[in-house]
Amino acid sequence: MFSQHFSLRPRIRLVSVWGAVLAVLAAISLGGCGYHLRGVTMLDPVYQSVYVQGMSTSDPIYQQLQHLFLNTHSSLVTDPSQATATLVIDKNTVEQRVAVVTPQASVQQYELYQRITYHVELADGRRFPEQTLGQARNYNYDPTGVIASTSNEAQIRQELAETLARLLFYRLSAPVAPHMNDANQTPDTTARVRQRTDS
Repeated sequence: MFSQHFSLRPRIRLVSVWGAVLAVLAAISLGGCGYHLRGVTMLDPVYQSVYVQGMSTSDPIYQQLQHLFLNTHSSLVTDPSQATATLVIDKNTVEQRVAVVTPQASVQQYELYQRITYHVELADGRRFPEQTLGQARNYNYDPTGVIASTSNEAQIRQELAETLARLLFYRLSAPVAPHMNDANQTPDTTARVRQRTDS
């Protein structure tokens, strides 16, 4: 009886070890799939209330920004008199370019390139210099399926807007140095990423 009880101990320990290993692997797997606890993004206090100038509230970039601000202690406001900072959109352009042509001189792919130029003005009078963000996406074009191609283009435009909004939000997440002015700001930079999208 004693020998039978003694022989079970290694098995129990082995099961416990394997249980711990499986738990760790499960946690890693969930982390890789994007299951993370969502925390609150802390923006600099100067962005407590942000007014966006030069962009409609119906613009996909604005709507995505509004969604991102929900996870902060800050907010987008529609009244400039209530703003602690004003995000001024100087330019917001979308260009369609031919990306790939077949040997028969037919367009096979187009590139959509969206670029926004912006600067920030604070309530205390500080003004940060212009910065530029750009994103490009390729999409297939089928002249025999114009409706499908148009729908694909609309989806790409939405993806571009959402990506630019996230990049803009990331820029706003950086801490603001006290007494910063135009002279010691980082010069204009352009972030551009190309991605091929097959329909």
